Amino acid sequence: MSDLDALTRLATLGTARAPEPGDLEGIAAQAFRALEGLSPEKRLLLAAGVRAVAQAAGHPLPQRAPPEGAASPDTLDVCPPRVSALLTELLVSHDTEVLREGFGRMAQARRRLPPELLPRVLSLQEPSLRRAAEPVLGERGRWLSRLNPAWRSFGITSPTHLSEMERLWTEGTLEERCTVLAATRLADPARARAWLEGTFPQEKAEHRARFLACFEQELSAEDEPLLELGRKDRSSSVRDVARGLLAQLPGSAFSRRMTERARAVLLWEPHSGLNIQFPARWDAEAERDGLDKPPPGTGQHAHWLIRLLACVPPSSWEAWFSASPERLVAAAGRTDEGVALSEGWAQALRLEASPAWAAALLSFWPRLDAKVLEPERAQSLSMTVFEHLPLEERSSRTLRILRGQDALPSLERALALTPAPWPVTLGRAWLQALREQDTPSPRALALVGSLRHAALALPFECLEAASESFELTSPLFQGNPALQRFQQTVSQRRILHQELTP
Repeated sequence: MSDLDALTRLATLGTARAPEPGDLEGIAAQAFRALEGLSPEKRLLLAAGVRAVAQAAGHPLPQRAPPEGAASPDTLDVCPPRVSALLTELLVSHDTEVLREGFGRMAQARRRLPPELLPRVLSLQEPSLRRAAEPVLGERGRWLSRLNPAWRSFGITSPTHLSEMERLWTEGTLEERCTVLAATRLADPARARAWLEGTFPQEKAEHRARFLACFEQELSAEDEPLLELGRKDRSSSVRDVARGLLAQLPGSAFSRRMTERARAVLLWEPHSGLNIQFPARWDAEAERDGLDKPPPGTGQHAHWLIRLLACVPPSSWEAWFSASPERLVAAAGRTDEGVALSEGWAQALRLEASPAWAAALLSFWPRLDAKVLEPERAQSLSMTVFEHLPLEERSSRTLRILRGQDALPSLERALALTPAPWPVTLGRAWLQALREQDTPSPRALALVGSLRHAALALPFECLEAASESFELTSPLFQGNPALQRFQQTVSQRRILHQELTP
């Protein structure tokens, strides 16, 4: 029995039943004898510790290649000490959002990280953080990243990095492969396409759908043959992704077929409005294009209308019918398929953003009876429209919702979907609304629910006002940790702004 086995046997049996380890040898035996006089329990534990230290000390050192020379002199100034202290705090607390903003502010101010933070930053795993940190590594950081395989994904243009990316695509987990494919798609679309073409038939259905979804970035006509494979896939989730991407290619065969069918189905008569007329039967390709059986809870005609209209840019209907979005949406409301028509147009906004169509649809849904369109369904549809609005229009609509001038989407959802930084007008209105809350209400709850997002989205012009104490009497705010974190984040962002503004 080995030395370790002897110690293990003694620990298993207990020192009361077997006070001596018996055939113990080596460094553990020497330690056990030298500790004579102590209790059996202490002798056992200390001998095991001595043996572990001896084994660790005798472990061979890893062989590393010699470094490729010294780092080049840094060309950027190091960040101010106050920023360095704040970055340390953010790295310890894993506050990724403020950390990402901090890296971005440093890059704008042309500052770099201090040397003592480089190992910790180079070890970050979150892809967006690594991308944000790359411009602030400095020459020393980039030199260090080449010495450790775990740090080499910094430096996207280096041959070493590309080799590592391909290795991850071949050998990585699903998440790693998706991350690598999406990043390569942005830097080299043809390479990403070649990777996926080489493995597509062998991938699992879930993987095929995830990988194809990465092609929304840098989508081009060259992707059509691969997307056609997806359109004919045996998995419905893969077909959905492929059709959605093919619809975004105006010249694709799929897009042309769906447009021709939509024009044949939806007719316009200036005096009577919209008329819906389905063919007696679809052509052989229609089912593979998505004109198949509806999901539970959706009528057959509604399903076809949504699928057809989602593939046609909304402005096309304005041109074909010489009618405004407001007039067309109103006409849809007078048909039996008003909700389906509006949903199809809402989905089509991902092909072509249109504030006019968004305004018409967001005004249409609140007028419908809850039996025709359930409130939660109206919220879901409104978010589809809201997410495809240009950022300026989205902020403007959120301000109107905050002021009670619009109803959809809800205040909390609109605030959450309005990305940072908010316009100054919206930031000030949000702060004023928050300070006015003195009783629990749906509006107060929405504002409390938006505290974290607001802390990150408020523009710098609003940070001083946001740092002032809140004299709120509502129980929603008394001792609320979300409010405390809000003010902590606002203070951290103020430091970044003050220290890194030229």
